Amino acid sequence: MHSIRATRAEAAGDTTVTSRTLTTEVAIVGAGPSGLMLAIELGCRGVPCVLIDTNLSAPTSPKANATSARTMEHYRRRGFSHLVRAAGLSAHHPQDVMYCTRLAGHEIARFKIPSRAQAADRSDVGDYGDAQWPTPELPHRAQQIYIEPILREQVARFECVTRLYGYRADTVLQDDSGATVDAQEIATGEAIHIQARYVVGCDGPRSTVRKAMDVSYTGASQEQRDFFGGQMLSIHFRSPNLYRQLAGGPLQRPAWQTWIMNPQLRGILVAINGIDEFGIGIQLKPGQVPDSVDVLQVFKILTGGPAFDYELLGLTPWMAGYMLVADQFRRGRLLIAGDAAHLFTPTGGMGYNTSVDDAVNLGWKLAAVTQGWAPEALLDSYHAERHPIARRNTAFARSMADSIGRIAMPPDLESGGPRGEQARVALGEALLQHVRNEFNIPGLQLGVRYESAIVATETTAPPADEPNRYLPTAYPGARAPHLETQGPGSSILDGFGVVFTLLCLTPAEPQADWAAAAARLGIPLTLLPYADPAARDLYGADLVLVRPDHHVAWRGNTSADALSVLAKAIGRAVFTTPGLEGIR
Repeated sequence: MHSIRATRAEAAGDTTVTSRTLTTEVAIVGAGPSGLMLAIELGCRGVPCVLIDTNLSAPTSPKANATSARTMEHYRRRGFSHLVRAAGLSAHHPQDVMYCTRLAGHEIARFKIPSRAQAADRSDVGDYGDAQWPTPELPHRAQQIYIEPILREQVARFECVTRLYGYRADTVLQDDSGATVDAQEIATGEAIHIQARYVVGCDGPRSTVRKAMDVSYTGASQEQRDFFGGQMLSIHFRSPNLYRQLAGGPLQRPAWQTWIMNPQLRGILVAINGIDEFGIGIQLKPGQVPDSVDVLQVFKILTGGPAFDYELLGLTPWMAGYMLVADQFRRGRLLIAGDAAHLFTPTGGMGYNTSVDDAVNLGWKLAAVTQGWAPEALLDSYHAERHPIARRNTAFARSMADSIGRIAMPPDLESGGPRGEQARVALGEALLQHVRNEFNIPGLQLGVRYESAIVATETTAPPADEPNRYLPTAYPGARAPHLETQGPGSSILDGFGVVFTLLCLTPAEPQADWAAAAARLGIPLTLLPYADPAARDLYGADLVLVRPDHHVAWRGNTSADALSVLAKAIGRAVFTTPGLEGIR
């Protein structure tokens, strides 16, 4: 029997540790953004859980680099959005998306995105248009290599979370009484048996948990395009003098993401820290392998000008052309989230953000079930709500990959004189239309609306779901809309509780009735009086029940049956037949 060393398994709270066995409520396999966020959501509610990941530390190679407004709102709910906002590019580095022929060639088009300083104080919203983004948190650009350490630090705050970094989950099983994970410490071979009520697979496209569920992906796989369709290669490098050595070209006005487009080769330059660390992505030719790539030659072609000094930090191959969603997100005591549940082509930047949204949706439901104030049937709403959103978001990413990946390069694009100028203007107009569709997406980020058995229904039609347009609404299932309450930087969202919130928008608040109903059901409920005409108009009702994930469960008037409304929101039924009154 092996003991568990504190440096690897830091157990506390109600998690029980024996020599080779951990007993807990939830085991999370995979500590990427979805696994870490799920641990945070459980941790802040005091739910004992075990987090397992093969990596001892956060990644050092570039991955996702766009954090949506909705994800920033989730980070704000947990009190660390300011840490994420401070990560990545410097305060005043532009977060623009720019298109050029080559890094020393012609700028073709540019979509202006505010720097993090401008986003924080709303001094400039670039090409977004302020009215289109009614949120306290605009999108942010920072590499996952900076965000994951922040998430790991947040996880470490919760004593009820046992972190098993440097462990590999080998086997996952379930039966009627629970689920188990057999894991092994990679450095020592030490085996650990984890007994849990539920296991959540946040373990990527080759998910061990999804395989244990016997669930497959459905959708498009490895679609071919001129760009973003096939084998891709990310080139991670350091170059302290890149901006200076190419100062005469498009980079004299730096951007967060620079698309290099010409008939010879396409690529994307991403500013990682805005100083000396960058990534370049290219698509390999059919049959070409990463080891055959001449990095210096690639840089020469994409630059089209003087050479620049660089230090190669790493090469990472990956595949584009995916639009895959798992057929089921839950099977018994096993659930999946993040890349284990859906796989994206990265256009639109929604893969990592959809993963975080999965965790926020699932976290409160697992807490409710394990803490005993909701039935296990509540977990069925996870698939019902998140599966359609995964299909929606992967379809958007695919459409944007088609849009940019199949744009033809005019033969005269780099020519001098009027013909070249006309070709660049025409391509620039097409690219501006594309970039607005891909990045000005308040509807896609803020307009998520759930339909399930735990969401109230209304007779009026729901608002349209449009990626490039967001209509603030408290229609049941929608994200609770933002409203400034105490001047710039404030939000009504900040007053919502960690579990359910009853937003009371009229002076005649039946708080006692709702408090009594919540107590009878065992639901933690925050009563939030806010008798403001603007809020009443925005939310469209006297009373609004807001879920822990800040989606609207129900809205109505003061005569509503509080017990029935609250019971539905957690998947329970109220019986009022004489002689059979009760709650199931």
